[in-house]
Amino acid sequence: MPQIAIPLDSEIIGEMFLRVGPAVDISNWIENVVRGYLERTADDTGKWSDAYNAYRESQVAPNDFTAEFGDPKGGYHWAPLFLPNGTLIRMEYKKKVSQAAVKHNKIDLDGASYSPSELASFIAAGTNRNAWRDLLIKLPGRTDWCLAEQLRRQLPK
Repeated sequence: MPQIAIPLDSEIIGEMFLRVGPAVDISNWIENVVRGYLERTADDTGKWSDAYNAYRESQVAPNDFTAEFGDPKGGYHWAPLFLPNGTLIRMEYKKKVSQAAVKHNKIDLDGASYSPSELASFIAAGTNRNAWRDLLIKLPGRTDWCLAEQLRRQLPK
């Protein structure tokens, strides 16, 4: 995903380096802290804007999501990516578009489970494929599709 820079007080960054040492990716740590906070407080409707609350209400009901895709916090680990349950995966081969989904921590296409490499090969009639370059990913809550390789390159190093 695209990233932006947010200025932080140098004393805060210094304190973080002091606590964890220079080997830790501070920006990734901050992102995980903020993401965790947002996940923990997602249902605190009194804290958030009317626009956010309307958006949450318009999404699939949690019980429906859980029944179809599994725990919203679960997903499939495709190192170094994490694909949350509800992620859609698409590939076109010979003008036919096939679409799988991450359901219950597995990549599912028509009831069968695949690894990303197996999925790309299956869709391409058993030929060898590079899943990073062939699979498009749409993360839950997003409207855009992104090539898997592009998502991998966007991860903090």
